[in-house]
Amino acid sequence: MIRTYECIDNPERPIKNNEILTNPKLMADYAKDGRYVSLPVVPMIPICLGVKFENGRTAYPIYDDICDIKLDMDYSKDEYMAMLKAIEILGEEKTVIEIRGPISVLDNLLGATKVMKTMRKRRDVLKDLYAELTYIYTDYIRNFLDKGVKVFSFTESILDPKVLGPREVGNYVDDFLLNFLKEVEKLAGEYKFTLHLCPKSTLAIVDLDKADFEAIDFDNPRKYIDILFDNPSTLMGDRCINLADEEFNKVNKIVLKEDK
Repeated sequence: MIRTYECIDNPERPIKNNEILTNPKLMADYAKDGRYVSLPVVPMIPICLGVKFENGRTAYPIYDDICDIKLDMDYSKDEYMAMLKAIEILGEEKTVIEIRGPISVLDNLLGATKVMKTMRKRRDVLKDLYAELTYIYTDYIRNFLDKGVKVFSFTESILDPKVLGPREVGNYVDDFLLNFLKEVEKLAGEYKFTLHLCPKSTLAIVDLDKADFEAIDFDNPRKYIDILFDNPSTLMGDRCINLADEEFNKVNKIVLKEDK
């Protein structure tokens, strides 16, 4: 049985000034006002794939059919270039890079209803897109690792058996998540960093017997965000990153199991 995880509420802050999306100083100031310092302020991978957002929040899908989707990243986008400069202002060693999972990206490209239909009826097409997105995510993460970023947060908020059903959660794990995490582990052979996985994804791979928890203990309680930065453990995520300011004397890192 795959457990669910109750998300820790952290409402998105409105973007009242669109200059925030392309002005590095304004972007950095906005990023500092959250529970922890994080970028981007708008979903960056969809933007680099051609999606436009109203006020940085509401996406306008650009495809009508899943088979028409082209996943060509354009790293010359103004928003992406501004983010690189904002990271320099904030400090690479202090900034969390937020990444949304493939279902969220495809929702922005196509629309949620069509994505759900594809999950049920065109798993083969979806698997191909997942493979392309795995490459995109890996390349995207490497770009920031080369700039000195230490912590990434990977979120797929819809990954809940109560929403998708356990079969679709299992398909997502098999068709995308495990492959992606194995690529992340390969990067860990070259860089020291932490990928914080949303607990919904964490519980899916643990409850499907694809991973285990391994405890990390501390003599004195520490803020969760400090644990993520000061103890690079490749894969973390037994609790929500929105607990960043809460203190703990024990957390769990995630250890993938060997393929049988």
